[in-house]
Amino acid sequence: MGQRQRVQAIAIQNNGVLFGSGMIDEKQNTHFFIGGGIEEGETAEEAIIRELREEANVDATIIFKFEKEYKENHHTFLVKIGEQEVSLGYDPEEEEVEKPANLKALQKLEFIALNEGSRFSAIDLEYFKILLEECNARSYFPEWYGKMKRLVECC
Repeated sequence: MGQRQRVQAIAIQNNGVLFGSGMIDEKQNTHFFIGGGIEEGETAEEAIIRELREEANVDATIIFKFEKEYKENHHTFLVKIGEQEVSLGYDPEEEEVEKPANLKALQKLEFIALNEGSRFSAIDLEYFKILLEECNARSYFPEWYGKMKRLVECC
């Protein structure tokens, strides 16, 4: 049996990228795109909409699904959440495992501004490079495109 298929969303609002953050172990705090596992009988598209509702309390519209992926068994989507306000939801996957509250992976949500280049990880930047390629292939150039392009070029 193969690895569980996972989905993740890149949501950009007011030139900031939405991330969840929390502790992945006792020493490492990290941020990550909102997402999770695809449930049995669910499409990747249905899964990403569900994950955004569960974890960020927003209703998203899929702009497109990436053709190219950085990690195997992942499905990455560019989504639109408009001007909705995000609020911390829950991660059902975490509820299945007993963990102290301070070790929960999903502890907060935040938008990291595209002009805060030092806050993005190497993996974030790899996904942003792919996102720009995907936008170019579709001739899709939203208002944040130039800022993201400068971020990827400088870092």
